[in-house]
Amino acid sequence: MVCFLMAVFFSSAQETNEFDAPKDYKDRQQFEKFRKRRMLIAAWQINQLKEGALVVRLKTNQKLIDALNKQGKPTLAEEKRLEQYAINLNTMRAYLANYTFSKIYFINSYSSDSLLNGTRTNIFLDTTLNVDPKIVMNEKFYLLAERDYAYNSSIGFVPEDSARIQTEKGNAVKEVPIVIKNKYGHQLKGPFPYYSGEKYDSQKKLGYVTYITINGIAIPFNIGGTRTSRGQKAFKYKGVEMIVSIPKHYTYQKIAISVDRMNEYLSKFYQESPKPEENKIDPSTKPFLY
Repeated sequence: MVCFLMAVFFSSAQETNEFDAPKDYKDRQQFEKFRKRRMLIAAWQINQLKEGALVVRLKTNQKLIDALNKQGKPTLAEEKRLEQYAINLNTMRAYLANYTFSKIYFINSYSSDSLLNGTRTNIFLDTTLNVDPKIVMNEKFYLLAERDYAYNSSIGFVPEDSARIQTEKGNAVKEVPIVIKNKYGHQLKGPFPYYSGEKYDSQKKLGYVTYITINGIAIPFNIGGTRTSRGQKAFKYKGVEMIVSIPKHYTYQKIAISVDRMNEYLSKFYQESPKPEENKIDPSTKPFLY
């Protein structure tokens, strides 16, 4: 029953938003005005993305790693570093292999403010997850993508002149593999396909260990479980025995399925959404186009 309710929410979330609640409108005419605005903004965004770029934010877990080192736990800190590196590597590889809708770039999450403030070089990651100064983003329009919670958002469409000071709150409905946000970090609104949920694939069963090559070393990452689980596979890294693991939803296979679905959603919505003619856009809507 819970799964059914979640499915109902997510199927409707991409077609409605908080403006659709009848109590938010004085009359049907006002409802239609906001509905048309929502449709136009989504059509504008998908066409801008097609010509622009998707920027995937990757977490570093640096605060935890630094804290463990300060506590005198260097081995545990190194294990956490390797785990986060493996998660980010799987994420990058899944996008590179399955995302074709637009140009794509990758940044560490702490570089988001630099990107927002106009930095277009020295923040983008290469396939080894290192910043490569040769990677330059020339596209003016971009959207953000990351694993996060999908919200029953507390904010509607926000004009750009106040977007920086708006904080998105509301009920976090469920953590999903991909949430697409605008450059200010606000979750997009339906009908734009702004999220991709988990999908079970019975044809791709996972084992208990996945090997991920880091710095030329094939490292066994235990899938799921806890550090005290029996049968955990250990290995030696730089002469120290370690045990590392990643959750099942961070394996390449799982991420790849979600990225492929998102790519399909975006392509389909693009086909259904002709590019709005600039000279026909209501001036009252233009402050929301960014």
